[in-house]
Amino acid sequence: MFKYRSAILSCAAVVCVGARAASSDEIQVYDEAINRPGETSLDLHINYVVSGLKVPEYSGQIPAHHDFRLTPEWAYGLNRNWEAGLYLPVIRAASGDWFLEGTKVRLKYMADNFEQGYYWGVNGELGFSSHRTEESNWNLELRPIVGYKTENWNLTLNPIVGTAVSGTVHTPDFSPAFKLSRRLSEKDWINIEQYSEFGTVDRMRSQVQETYLTLDTEVSGHAVNFGIGHGWTLGSNDWTLKAIFNLAL
Repeated sequence: MFKYRSAILSCAAVVCVGARAASSDEIQVYDEAINRPGETSLDLHINYVVSGLKVPEYSGQIPAHHDFRLTPEWAYGLNRNWEAGLYLPVIRAASGDWFLEGTKVRLKYMADNFEQGYYWGVNGELGFSSHRTEESNWNLELRPIVGYKTENWNLTLNPIVGTAVSGTVHTPDFSPAFKLSRRLSEKDWINIEQYSEFGTVDRMRSQVQETYLTLDTEVSGHAVNFGIGHGWTLGSNDWTLKAIFNLAL
């Protein structure tokens, strides 16, 4: 699922999906990777907002500045096309307080794909979050997955639509993301990841634009994705560090 290495780590120290005034429990573009039937894995999503938004968007929200996020994600391959997942997001606020932010479940479908060429799928996610990180407690996300891969390149698009399913505001939001990957070696890929938010579909405008330089590699046989992101708009966090450790169970 991820493949990358250390040359970029030093580069990243020199060179977020913060989205809104909150940090994110998962900064990831979904691609063609899917667990084999009966395979269980654990992804550890780790994000830290080095410099971010300090003013909450609504009363009771934890602003993103100096947020640390740790999100375990368990995934299980139901068959060759379907995968189920479970998230348990945890946040450490700038105050030093720790909070369990709820839980999320997801179901991912990937059509049969080959080593090269076009691929497609879709991921659906339903989550309960505290008011500290989401204005509405229950939220639904639909994430289409469209991509094209060759031996040395992989481009993946996620035109994401999300909506609240509790509270009073239910207009869907549009938050597209993409990842462009270039192979460096057998195990290492360098990536540009772009995350955007355009607000509700009936009044779209650029609110968040954050770009990450990341690397996919393997460490002791486990896939790792890590990198650094920078926000380009007033609604974005300035700098965010992120890592994803994939452990086969």
